[in-house]
Amino acid sequence: METCKKTVLLVYYGVLMFLSFQVSHVYSSTKTIISTNQPLPRFDTLVSSGDIFELGIFNPTPGIYGNFYIGMWYRQSSPRTVVWVANRESPARGIDSHNCFLNISNGNLILHNNIYNGAIWSTGVNSSKGKDVQAVLLDNGNLVLRDVSSSSAAVLWQSFDHPSDTWLPVAKLKLRDQRLTSWKGLTDPSPGRYSLEFDHRSNSLITVWNRSKSYWSSGPWDPRLRAFKNFPDTVSFKLNVDESYITYSVVDYPDSIARLVIDVSGQLGLHIWNADIQVWETTWSQPENKCEVYNYCGSFGICNENQKEMPCRCVPGFERVVRQGWDDVNDFSGGCKRETKLQCGKGNDKFVPIKNIKLASDPITLILTSSLVTTCASACLANCSCQAYALDNNKCLMWTRNAFNLQQLDANEGNTFFLRLASSNISPKASNISPPLSNISTTTSNQGKTEHSEGISLVLPIVLSLLVAAGAALLVGLYCYISSTRRRKGTQTEEKQSRELLEGGLIDDDGENMCYLNLHDIMAATNSFSEEKKLGEGGFGPVYKGKLANGMDVAIKRLSKKSSQGMKEFKNEVVLIIKLQHKNLVRLLGYCVEGDEKLLIYEYMSNKSLDILLFGNWIGRPV
Repeated sequence: METCKKTVLLVYYGVLMFLSFQVSHVYSSTKTIISTNQPLPRFDTLVSSGDIFELGIFNPTPGIYGNFYIGMWYRQSSPRTVVWVANRESPARGIDSHNCFLNISNGNLILHNNIYNGAIWSTGVNSSKGKDVQAVLLDNGNLVLRDVSSSSAAVLWQSFDHPSDTWLPVAKLKLRDQRLTSWKGLTDPSPGRYSLEFDHRSNSLITVWNRSKSYWSSGPWDPRLRAFKNFPDTVSFKLNVDESYITYSVVDYPDSIARLVIDVSGQLGLHIWNADIQVWETTWSQPENKCEVYNYCGSFGICNENQKEMPCRCVPGFERVVRQGWDDVNDFSGGCKRETKLQCGKGNDKFVPIKNIKLASDPITLILTSSLVTTCASACLANCSCQAYALDNNKCLMWTRNAFNLQQLDANEGNTFFLRLASSNISPKASNISPPLSNISTTTSNQGKTEHSEGISLVLPIVLSLLVAAGAALLVGLYCYISSTRRRKGTQTEEKQSRELLEGGLIDDDGENMCYLNLHDIMAATNSFSEEKKLGEGGFGPVYKGKLANGMDVAIKRLSKKSSQGMKEFKNEVVLIIKLQHKNLVRLLGYCVEGDEKLLIYEYMSNKSLDILLFGNWIGRPV
């Protein structure tokens, strides 16, 4: 009963989200300016005159009620490519975003919350009160706030002075106080740890981790060639020392859309839009080897440049730190954490050697003169903060907190990294190295017979115990195998019966057969699930708009192939939704099961969402 209640609530919430999504597309409009008398509501967008850029309030995680931001993106490219975010550190939270809008107030562009009557973000211009101010989006990607009451339409504020992670051509990057800063995550626009900035000491552009560690340089500026050595010839720079700025253009692609981006992984890349095939092409990126990016795999993560798809892994006895709210198996930005805490002072910690390693950065160094291996290991064990050690000639290197930039090298290269682990966390196959005890007593030849007889008395019970344990384990394993086989056969039978029942057609409460569509018809209705037909995506999978052969518009929910839901659970879900058919809920028209595809066909709703129909549009009304 409790499960049914949860399912009903999920279906109701899904219907509300679906209707809300329809409203955001059907009732949105575009504008060319924002002024005191022309605010920009939540679902409207500001478009540049040449239809190149678009600005609006967006959610970087579609289908999830997360944070909302003021963003700018290319209007014609798909999927959406965001080049600028205004409120990276002050997003609108969840459902409050429906009551947000952009307007001009006291000469500033403000993201306003109508419920709380407060400003979430502002341009912060102090000297424009009383002026006739407008916000306009230019075709070069610059959002400008200008005083239209003056003959020159003076610019009071511009987005080019507040870059995010993207550097657009002709945008001027100030040499002293501006930098590009990466996103924190693939769906998190808040400031990350990687940046691109100008270094006055070396007269070069550098990439930096955490505002402190430089890991790549463009090489010094060459005034004669008007170039940086480590940039490609296709990028032409202009360095203006008097006005203290730098800008660039892409010479081989004068009519193409281009952008320089410092991405979440710390790489700087040049991306060119290929209009013929409608994709972004990365024509250049640095560092070319991802393992050269500082802290690419996080603390106690090992980077292997030979593993192109998944270069990062954790050291033995550690596991990847999963970021709250979302997960990506390739995301090692949080580093790795211990599976078992160290047992300092209890004598239960040992060392596991990891060979052919480029050692981690910033160790503590001790100079040793004798008994090198024993002394260095003992020194690490004596320090409860010591996490690992390594030997470098007559130096003992220790890491007491983090171990950044570990890198796996080829055979016969690099050093051996001795990782400290709790004994319970060490695999029996690992080669454990711990410092030998001092004052170990040695035996003489006269003790040989005694030691031999004692050895037999100790070994025999151990061998018998192992044989008994192995026999018991074999019986348990055999029982588990038989039970698993029976359960698997039962599950396969249920799956087959559920599929046959679905393909034979179900009957709703009115006695009508539910429409069973084949995959070919659905592919034709959605243009093979093309992106232009995509309405949105949630945790259960994407939703597409389709047109059936009879001309009817439908919404098609394509259940994610990653879902653990089987055919039996899918049949139960269809039956439940049929029983929930109601005039105020989106009507289920049919379904499809073919291969590993599971699809639900709903009535397409082109009207406003339920919340707006009940409560009306409150944006702009006094509270």
